Amino acid sequence: MTTVSHPDDGPAQLAEPGQPEPVQAIEQRERLRSPALQGGLAFLIYLAVWWGTEFRRVVAHPTYALLDQRSQDPNLFVWALRWWPYAIGHGVNPLFTHMVGLPAGHSLAWVTTVPPIALLATPLTLTAGPVVSLNLLAAVSLPLSAWAAFVLCRRLTGKFWAALAGGAVFGFSAYDMSHSAAGQLDLAFSLLLPVLAYLILVWRDGGLSSRTFVILGGLTMALQFYLMMEVFADLTAVLAVSLLLGLALAGPGGRPQLVRLARVLGLAYAIAAVLVAPYAVFALSSKSPKLTGNTGLDLASLVIPQPGRTYGIAWLTHAAAHPNLNSYAGYVGVPVLLLAVLLAVTTWHSKIVRFLTGMLVFLIAASLGPVVYLDGRAVSGLPWAGLWRLPILRNAYPGRLMLFVYLVLAVATALYLAGPARRVPWARVGLVVLVLAFIALDAVPMKVRSQSTVPAFITSGLYRRQLTPGETVVVVSDVGNAGMQWQAESGFYMRIDGGYFTEGISKLTDLPWPVQHLSKSTPLLVRRFERYVSSFHVGAILVDASLAPRWAAVIGKTGLVGHEVGGVIVYQAHDCQSCHNVDWAQLRA
Repeated sequence: MTTVSHPDDGPAQLAEPGQPEPVQAIEQRERLRSPALQGGLAFLIYLAVWWGTEFRRVVAHPTYALLDQRSQDPNLFVWALRWWPYAIGHGVNPLFTHMVGLPAGHSLAWVTTVPPIALLATPLTLTAGPVVSLNLLAAVSLPLSAWAAFVLCRRLTGKFWAALAGGAVFGFSAYDMSHSAAGQLDLAFSLLLPVLAYLILVWRDGGLSSRTFVILGGLTMALQFYLMMEVFADLTAVLAVSLLLGLALAGPGGRPQLVRLARVLGLAYAIAAVLVAPYAVFALSSKSPKLTGNTGLDLASLVIPQPGRTYGIAWLTHAAAHPNLNSYAGYVGVPVLLLAVLLAVTTWHSKIVRFLTGMLVFLIAASLGPVVYLDGRAVSGLPWAGLWRLPILRNAYPGRLMLFVYLVLAVATALYLAGPARRVPWARVGLVVLVLAFIALDAVPMKVRSQSTVPAFITSGLYRRQLTPGETVVVVSDVGNAGMQWQAESGFYMRIDGGYFTEGISKLTDLPWPVQHLSKSTPLLVRRFERYVSSFHVGAILVDASLAPRWAAVIGKTGLVGHEVGGVIVYQAHDCQSCHNVDWAQLRA
């Protein structure tokens, strides 16, 4: 006899073998299969895994600025999170700032200032500060992306564990991990792509009316535009190719539905166009940036991990040193490529498998950009090289198309794991374990500091005793974009000259050139610095006492007198009235 429990608190009832299963057991099993419950469980698993890495320091100390403080990116987004509520609260154009890059200011039309996230996080930013907002947003960005891919994979397979593995392939990809660890919120929040794919599936299955899909799809596309214009443009191209490939594979019976899909997607784009029009018009009326260098995927990076993740293997260490930095986020590993091949070979009769295989080949080829690079060497040009010289495409990073590759591989992983029972179960599970293991082995080495870089001069409000509101200052520190970070933390109390907005477009410095050139320490450059301070009416030079560049001592030799307050040496400039010429002997000393 089998013992089963009933909903009441009374003694257990007995069920004879062969009798129908008790209602309570059926209801409990159905609850466990609930999409909401399984989705919540998947998110908690992803969260636990991500917070179990070195990122746990960020979660444990959310008020500390810890994420890769030698890079400009984390503090750029600290600034952006505070800028949007400040601009809207003060009634100024949020797409142009006069608080940075004086005297002309700086256009933000082509800068990824993540308005959807900044506005959503405004209550947290205004109460706890932009550093807390950045840390907590980076802490949930990767689990959210993995969860969105899980939802998509579960819709396709109906299997929890298969979908969980698929979500991990997308969310814990080299792409997402590298951007989340770097605090690059515009690229770390990649959940909108699987969300849009999920909406398409639900519409296909009749779970959404066309009207509802158009509205939700348009909102999703508009959010992606405001989050990262380049990914939106990539999405548009990928959707166009997907429809063409789908029409080729669907056959006469499936093409009418794809035509309807194209129609509702077009209407969704129309809604998105209306929502993004103010931003798009301003951006198109501004000068677009021009990228330099190779931004495509190095083909070898698909299987070669990044430096620092070669585990002492000499030939692998040598190979990992050659691909360009942009390709580090393009690693997928041999096992997942093998899985994609096995899925195609064993299930080629499936239209969705043929579709995924075709998209995988197209996306990897497109990610290469105009030239094939292999192990750091240009091998040959590609027939479509001219496309990357068009006005919009010439500003794009072809390697970022790898984000769509990871989404295809995530779906392929889920389908393979949920495949027919005739496949050898242990072999399927073993291959998926290898896929996840190779992803984990390439986990980006996180540059997380052990203590905050923000001095007490800012955190304790001491700047209010030293500076007047709106005073122009220059911040000198080894911390990337320290000036923008301090300005954001102070609620834009001071204006700063300097600041760094776009990596790969301007030279890698967040200081005005006359200040940065002091690192060369010549009498002529010192005189130029003094003229700069006088003509730009710089009120103060703020030098980070604990993280100052070695050349910062030159400032004191110009005649400016500094005093330390809260970990910052404050040089009151007064139009450089106390400045004097500096000779070679003084500089050498």
